[in-house]
Amino acid sequence: MALVGSVLTACGSGEDSQAAGDAPPAAARTSRPVHDPPATFATTGAEMPDGLIVDILDLDNRLVGPPPVTLYKSTAFVGAFDHVQAIDTTNGHVRATIEPAGKALVEGDGTEHKAGAPAIVTISGTPALLTPFPVEQSGTGTQASHKAVEITASDPDAAKVRWQVTLRLPEWADEPNAELTATAVGANGNTGLVAVSDSNSHAVTYGIDLTTHRQIWVQDGFAATGIAEGTAVGWTTENHETLAAGHDAATGAPRWQGQSMVSQTVSALGPHFVLLQGGHFGSEKPYVQLLDPATGKTGQQLPIQLSKGTCVYDEKSTLVCHGTGAGTDDDAAFGLDATTGRTLWQLPDKQADRIAPEITTVWHGRAYGKTENGPVALDARTGQDLPASPRIAPVLVNGSAGLALAKVDGWKTRLFVYPATG
Repeated sequence: MALVGSVLTACGSGEDSQAAGDAPPAAARTSRPVHDPPATFATTGAEMPDGLIVDILDLDNRLVGPPPVTLYKSTAFVGAFDHVQAIDTTNGHVRATIEPAGKALVEGDGTEHKAGAPAIVTISGTPALLTPFPVEQSGTGTQASHKAVEITASDPDAAKVRWQVTLRLPEWADEPNAELTATAVGANGNTGLVAVSDSNSHAVTYGIDLTTHRQIWVQDGFAATGIAEGTAVGWTTENHETLAAGHDAATGAPRWQGQSMVSQTVSALGPHFVLLQGGHFGSEKPYVQLLDPATGKTGQQLPIQLSKGTCVYDEKSTLVCHGTGAGTDDDAAFGLDATTGRTLWQLPDKQADRIAPEITTVWHGRAYGKTENGPVALDARTGQDLPASPRIAPVLVNGSAGLALAKVDGWKTRLFVYPATG
């Protein structure tokens, strides 16, 4: 386990990771203070597992999304297609590993499978970690083998599986070179949503009763990516075109379908909006829109300065949209009310002689990022600089820790976890 002293420049010191069996039991762990939100982080971090930054950086090494990690108390749950690691955010030690009961898929001959972050949901008032694993159902006799998805619900405090249910995937998943991505979308009341897709624009979404562990609905051809106002939002395919779409999260019934787009990304943005990123056919001019989750209608077109940007919900009351525009590398950042979409602030502000930072994440009223002057933190509601430097530019945060990118050996970018200190 490498240790790093700064998010901007790294120095490593070797230390073996502690095996799950050597970690202290949950009841024996020392309780840690919770900072809501953290103002500062430790300057020394522990390296997270390899492979977590593959899809979160673009070709210019700019952040485009969070890693497949879920933070819960002082544990980071790291998703992979065949297991989930529970990592102590204090020191980077592996506390436990959750694996499917069935036969996990294997990679080879250029085939790679992926996983989204596990999801924390509530079942009968109790937190649970929802994780889907693509598995192989072996045939017997003249029965053929098939691909399936094993959905597990685990105790996030003990990192132990409570129950699992296995559902057969559609025929497209049985193709020999199918590269599958399984994602825990979240929950709408007592209905848990899981999506599985492949690299050829096939997808399927399942609705699961979290109490009875039974399938409620299935929609082949639809990939849910989030839930907002009782609507499962995501994308669907029709006549070889990709469309934004919304389905009733409780029943799976279609609610709306958007126009065909190029390279679109659809995700829930807080409880009241859908984030749509894509490009127009022909010109492929990029844009970012906020949609009404109930109807799919455009509620707000974000400024041209953010046409290549994205937005993050702070899980409280604010959206922070950030990035660059078409034909420019200049950063811009806007704060929006998460209920109304009203603009609260924007950067850069020439009159105040303020530049826009590169925002890395937002949580509970605080926006984190970096400028050429180092890591910074802003008040998410006002956009004003906060006095204390966070010391790192985290890409994922909770009250106990932050995950941030750092250089190892002067050139390799890796993901590290840093305990919150204030």
